[in-house]
Amino acid sequence: MVKHDRILLFDFETTGLYPDKEQIIEIGAILLEKQNGAYVEIDSFDDLLIADKPLSPKIIEITHITDDMLLRDGIEQEVACHKFLSLMEGNPLLVAYNIQFDLSFLHYFIRRYIDPNFQIKNDILDVMAVYKDRHKYPHRLDQAVATYQANVLNTHRAIDDIRATFDVLMNMDKELPNLDKYVNVIGYNKKYGVNGIKLPYVKYVAQYGGYREIEKL
Repeated sequence: MVKHDRILLFDFETTGLYPDKEQIIEIGAILLEKQNGAYVEIDSFDDLLIADKPLSPKIIEITHITDDMLLRDGIEQEVACHKFLSLMEGNPLLVAYNIQFDLSFLHYFIRRYIDPNFQIKNDILDVMAVYKDRHKYPHRLDQAVATYQANVLNTHRAIDDIRATFDVLMNMDKELPNLDKYVNVIGYNKKYGVNGIKLPYVKYVAQYGGYREIEKL
């Protein structure tokens, strides 16, 4: 696995694609701690967040989240931000599938509600970069779940997606235990470049899929 004693896997569902303009509407996260050589879940976060505008039909279709669900079960954005930030205490490794998207939303989320000067300093691991290095297109999470026969089916609901991501990650580690090579590396499509924030300590590598560009670094 990796050298970190704690890892925080997380996934956001959002009102759109642009982190500086859109909001998070669901957070799924699990905090794991290494105990006797294995990672054990010690905390989790599974909440809907109240949005300040109605959801688009496309977002409802993708996430299966509705305005009524947010009004009935959602918590305030600022409350959720403090709650998530508490899971980041102790500087855990941040892990997500296609983490560039989630990191950009996390950056603006914390800057908007807690600290306008916030900088992400945690080590990061993009599970999609590992999968993309080993397999050709397509590289969606549902494809990774099918490839590694993960026990948790991803549903586009945040907590299910993150548990599926962890299952995929464990299976990839069993397949080839070199995940440390992917810490602080994000793969991107050369055609589109890197969207969102860029962290100064992260290496950004053009990935084509199935050619192990990162593994060879």
